[in-house]
Amino acid sequence: MKSDMTSIIIYYHDPVEVDPSTSWTGLSSVLKKAKLVDIKTVNDPIITSLFDYARPDAVITVDGLPIVSIEQTQMNPSGHNIPQRFSFHVRSAELGIPSILYYPEYSRRTFSDPNVRYLQVRVPMAQKRLSQLYGVPAVSIFWPTNTKTKLPETSISSHQEMANVVTALVKNSKKKNLMNLPEIQNAFKKMDNCVQKYAKKSNYSENLTIREFFPDGIDSAKINSELSIDPPRKAKLIPTSLLLNSLKIDQNSKENNFQDIKNRKLSLLFSATTSKSGIDSEHPWPGYFTLLDILYARKNNSKTKNQRHFNMVYELPADVTNFASRINQKIPPTATYIVDSFADLIILDGGVITGKPIRGNNKAIPIQ
Repeated sequence: MKSDMTSIIIYYHDPVEVDPSTSWTGLSSVLKKAKLVDIKTVNDPIITSLFDYARPDAVITVDGLPIVSIEQTQMNPSGHNIPQRFSFHVRSAELGIPSILYYPEYSRRTFSDPNVRYLQVRVPMAQKRLSQLYGVPAVSIFWPTNTKTKLPETSISSHQEMANVVTALVKNSKKKNLMNLPEIQNAFKKMDNCVQKYAKKSNYSENLTIREFFPDGIDSAKINSELSIDPPRKAKLIPTSLLLNSLKIDQNSKENNFQDIKNRKLSLLFSATTSKSGIDSEHPWPGYFTLLDILYARKNNSKTKNQRHFNMVYELPADVTNFASRINQKIPPTATYIVDSFADLIILDGGVITGKPIRGNNKAIPIQ
């Protein structure tokens, strides 16, 4: 690659996150002459298509083509902090673009709370499965943690690994298979090590609704012969017939393709909570829902949402008519759009809506 003939642009959400004097961008030889552009000003559909589920923190392009999509955070990795960001990974994979989630493997929350939190293993597990399904790298790079303060490191030198991975992707942007890059393979190894380190029965209890149908756990989430990581308890696996009967809806509706839902014997019901406005999902749940789809529901070698072992069902106590109108906006709100894009069925107050994987179009029809 001849740097004087190559145009590299870093589109950013927060300039501090890509400042060469403090961030990983300053440690990459190929990014020294990169142009910095506010990501909110982008209107090129080749780039904005990466924003369809959620806009990432940064996108790097080489000669106008995106070569990596990035989310980064110093937040402690426990709970929903990291899974809520997963939808950007899925969109990148669908478009054939590598993606990186840069976050601490472990850190404490604040100075007032000295307890260290550790990553949730479902994240690297889902990243690896997403990478296998699409043949595109979706990796965790772990933001170094200060061993004394137990907080993320702030020195620029601590970001060298992140810089190395991004540099490798930029230098090899013309190659078709990036999964075998040494830097990517090294990232996968570190992800596997973290899964082995933190995947313990004491940390991840069995989901009894899963074990009723899969006594040994779901194959795609097995760590070894003795341990499988189940979906969280907010998700329940139930027979589809029981679910549809409990909803008391017309299952023969041809307009809403309920036959596609009925054909899958099981459904994974994920119960979410609304945001303060009460009209949409609270922030973490749509992104988490996409992770559950990839890690548990998708069939092997499946790149489409209609190839699942069981239905993905999203339950939200929001008004059905209002939710349907939001879906039908020219540009639907992000949380609404993600849910509609991934849920086969959306259970709301006052009715049920079939999601895009079932409808196959943008028309949302409430069923009273």
